[in-house]
Amino acid sequence: MADDEKIRAALEQVTRKAELYAERAGFALQPDHAQRDHVLRSLARNLLKHGKPYCPCREVSGDPEKDRANICPCRTHREDIERDGQCECSLFVQRKERGNGLHD
Repeated sequence: MADDEKIRAALEQVTRKAELYAERAGFALQPDHAQRDHVLRSLARNLLKHGKPYCPCREVSGDPEKDRANICPCRTHREDIERDGQCECSLFVQRKERGNGLHD
């Protein structure tokens, strides 16, 4: 598989996973398309480089036990969303209520 195909496949994989997770967990994906695409591309790069979609907002140490907590969605994303309205890398955000002029 050519590099472009690998990158495209990894990007599709992390995007599908993020969309499914957000839907199931009651979150939304970052509405800013540029920000969302940047994070998804970073997740895809980490998937190709390290074999796991590690959060781009955290450094990969190389220690699988330590790094496991940083696989997206990372262990602190729920706390971050509750406190800040979004996770640290801003991929997942609080879902807005429909019917009040806001969208998710």
